[in-house]
Amino acid sequence: MNESLKNRIAEKRWEIERNEKLNSFMEKISSTNLNNKIENLGFVESDEFQAKSEEWPNKYAENLYFQIELNNVEEISKRIKNYLEKIETDYLYIFLMNFNFGLLKIKKSLFLKEWNKILEIENDDIFCFNPLKTDFICIEKTEEYIIGKENEGQKWICEITYSNKNIMN
Repeated sequence: MNESLKNRIAEKRWEIERNEKLNSFMEKISSTNLNNKIENLGFVESDEFQAKSEEWPNKYAENLYFQIELNNVEEISKRIKNYLEKIETDYLYIFLMNFNFGLLKIKKSLFLKEWNKILEIENDDIFCFNPLKTDFICIEKTEEYIIGKENEGQKWICEITYSNKNIMN
């Protein structure tokens, strides 16, 4: 089998897998307020946008993160709202790590109300992208020690990582 055929088969398998992940996510949100309110950007547009986005930062060395206990919804929402206010459109793009089929377009107001439902469905990382720029935040659900509070033991936390200092301030 030549290399070109192998590549086409691999691309087709990846497309099938992406469609399966998209369908799985859409099934999971079918009974929520998110149903029919989220738009899939499509594979090509998603890939092109993500290729231009900022690289993952050295978040610990540059102090580009916050760790917040998951049950502190108000503090997490405040940080998300702060980022959303920097976005000049009424929507943002999100990428779900476990459902890595591509980007979804969602109204900022809806995301701010429903981020915790999306995080529960995703159960890992949500990347939130500014559709007009290359910056992002990553909202991660994890069971970790909070830096500086290790003596309290592991807790379910939300770690918000910023792609750069400008959007963090």
